[in-house]
Amino acid sequence: MHKHRDASQRLTIAFFQIEADSYQRITQIVVNQFQLVPVGELVVGPEERFQDFQHQRKVIGLEWDFWSGYCVVAKTKSAEKLVRKIAVLIERHHS
Repeated sequence: MHKHRDASQRLTIAFFQIEADSYQRITQIVVNQFQLVPVGELVVGPEERFQDFQHQRKVIGLEWDFWSGYCVVAKTKSAEKLVRKIAVLIERHHS
């Protein structure tokens, strides 16, 4: 697990070792556990997958790309605590 801030200063927690084929399974577990609602459509490319989700006013991104692995991104400042909780769940089950 690697925590950092992206160029927009959003908290991002990356799991480098998680492969693309785990994206859908992990995302579904996270969505169910935290009662997240999709915001927009899932985007799938050859080297990336991502979709935003919302819980109340908190917006997060659940993303995978070739360089970073699986990432949880706080799209709103209020979502940082939720991102940390999601990261703990992922680390416990997928590290």
